[in-house]
Amino acid sequence: MLSQLRHIVEQVGDAKSLTTAMNTLVKHTQLIMGVDCCSIYITDDQNKLLNLIASKGLARQSVGRTHLKFGEGIVGLIHEKGEPLNLANISEHPRYKYLPDSKEEFFNSLLGTPIIYKRHILGVLVVQQKSPRLFSELEESFLVTLGMHLGTLLTNSGLRLELEQLHCMSDSIYLQGSPASPGIAIAYAYVVKPTLTIEEVVIEKSVSSSKELVIFEQIINKCSDEFSALAITLKEQLSQDTFALFDIYSHVLKDKAFLNAIREQIIDHQLTSSSAVKVVAESYIKKFDEMSNSYLRERGADIRDVAQRLLYHITQQVEEIVELPEQVILVAAEVSLSMIASIPAEKLQGIVSIYGGVNSHVAILARALGVPAIMGAQISLDNAHQKNMIIDGYSGSAIISPENNVLIHYQMLLEEENELKRIVEPGESEHAETVDGKRISILLNTGLSSSQNSEVVGLFDGIGLYRSELPFLLTNSFPTELEQGNCYKRLLKQYAPLPVTMRTLDIGGDKQLSYFPFFEDNPFLGWRGIRFTLDQPEIFLVQIRAMLRANLKYKNLRIMLPMISSIEEVYEAKRLIHQAWLEIKYELGLTPETFPLPELGVMVEIPSSIFIIPQLAAEIDFVSIGSNDLIQYLLAVDRNNSRVAALFDSYHPAVLQALKLIIDNCKRYELEASVCGELAGDPIGALMLIGLGYEKLSMNATNMSKIKYLINTVSREELQYCVDQALVANNGQQIRRVFSDYLDEKGLGGFIRAGK
Repeated sequence: MLSQLRHIVEQVGDAKSLTTAMNTLVKHTQLIMGVDCCSIYITDDQNKLLNLIASKGLARQSVGRTHLKFGEGIVGLIHEKGEPLNLANISEHPRYKYLPDSKEEFFNSLLGTPIIYKRHILGVLVVQQKSPRLFSELEESFLVTLGMHLGTLLTNSGLRLELEQLHCMSDSIYLQGSPASPGIAIAYAYVVKPTLTIEEVVIEKSVSSSKELVIFEQIINKCSDEFSALAITLKEQLSQDTFALFDIYSHVLKDKAFLNAIREQIIDHQLTSSSAVKVVAESYIKKFDEMSNSYLRERGADIRDVAQRLLYHITQQVEEIVELPEQVILVAAEVSLSMIASIPAEKLQGIVSIYGGVNSHVAILARALGVPAIMGAQISLDNAHQKNMIIDGYSGSAIISPENNVLIHYQMLLEEENELKRIVEPGESEHAETVDGKRISILLNTGLSSSQNSEVVGLFDGIGLYRSELPFLLTNSFPTELEQGNCYKRLLKQYAPLPVTMRTLDIGGDKQLSYFPFFEDNPFLGWRGIRFTLDQPEIFLVQIRAMLRANLKYKNLRIMLPMISSIEEVYEAKRLIHQAWLEIKYELGLTPETFPLPELGVMVEIPSSIFIIPQLAAEIDFVSIGSNDLIQYLLAVDRNNSRVAALFDSYHPAVLQALKLIIDNCKRYELEASVCGELAGDPIGALMLIGLGYEKLSMNATNMSKIKYLINTVSREELQYCVDQALVANNGQQIRRVFSDYLDEKGLGGFIRAGK
């Protein structure tokens, strides 16, 4: 029955409307299971009803008119218990309720299963038979499995929108996605659709391969110029780290394997240039889509965006000139970097994308621009265009055609949010110090030296995390010692005399090198970080020598090792660092006084490292907690996986206990500790860390102002009291409430939700 089950799921998934999907489901299920009746009831949480929306077997007039209250009848019992029920004779059951006009009296046996997605019961799927009998285990397994698939389809497809509108009494459409960039936006929806998609291209043979090849080469140059021009429009608004995202497009357009594959289709297979782009792009996208790593799956979107622009120019399309309103919210099936860059910054108020994750390039760009964004919102593009829209980047919700009272409410929240920004700005140049006199060091996370970050020198106390892998990611081969050294020297010079903590190469997991690809079933538990560089000591030694040479003049370098899980890794890394130091010392005739070894630290992001801090303290000078990976490993949750992302909880009691254990041991062994993950730049996270005893927080530049303002208005003693309460909490929600209540009491609730 597996192939038949797959057939039903595919048929329902391809349906264009909720009605068609449900009718298809009951029709095929009745036929395949050989039953007399199949019906589906959908949950109406607002009115606490189970509505019969499709049936093959019950009277037609009952569909759409029949409903049961929660807990009413056998269907209500299945919904209430959230488990299957198999009955040979339903009329003998105490919860049996006859449905008038349904002609249900002809049926005796019943098998029903709840339709569940992420613990939420969406409805009940029921099959019935005239003859009294118990359904077999195989039949029960089939129906339960079908119900599970149906839950996923209803939630993750366009059917979800119709499902929500089924019970809605107003013209407003409420949507829910994933919050990708915080903030409130109110503007008209500007829907962008490609004039010709990759899927719409028809495979055709060319008349002249040589002519098609000439066209293709011309289009490559044209697209390269176009992406460069789009990037320049954003250059002044972005840090170099974020601006480097546009280099990915140029790398795709220079990728020999990608381009040669297209040329091969044109020459050897005699395809037109548009057909060749389609064939190669789809093969690349398919490979990325099939990868288990969520970050790598997102890279398929980059290939698609480049391919779309190639097709646009090849087919000589002319875009309709649209006069944009003063303010717009960009809406698309898959928002791309080029779409964002094509809209003037002063007009772009928000972003909504049906596809894409919170760590996609679009989400990263939105956060860098300070533009509210929602990813994964199931929205009908045709229904949204040019309609008034609200998006809440804090909760990931959106409203199309909001009612007047809702609009007024969000306008008030937006005004309060803007007022809060004005309040925070004057304190940007101040040090961070609690009202009871505890100074907190605010450090910067960065990846490449940039003029944008140089503008905030004086607002922070050093570089807490320099991601040294970015120069490796933006080249076509491993950078030489000289190339790396020049890059590091500029960075050390730019921030001198402030300390600069450089993390050694950390590839693997969600960071892959195009010129040194390797793929693993579970890359986050595989060959990454220090494991990679210790296995490739020549790469590690070149990088360390480059760092040490760059530090000759400025002496503000600190070296940090990523993904440490054992003390042996530290021993080996120290041996190699000492080897590189000796080579340079002898080569240049230096002394330990004129050429001291920089301080050495490790990232605490693997749980095992928490428990070896006593051993680490004897070998290193500091630790820095990478909260993103630490939480992921502690909770066994990939936050980029939509199925389990909701379980990624920065305030989970286990996270709080782990952070306490780390800082307590660091103080005991006099080891400096800082936090450089997203938790440090999160308002509640920062307060929680200070209450635990952390005194160094490293974050992105965009978070510094608000975190400083918070620190300067709170008492460390009060935060310690909050931590004491949080340590006895049972779950992350309770821990969050402790700190959110505290912020509300201080009149600072606007830092964690929409409004002031």
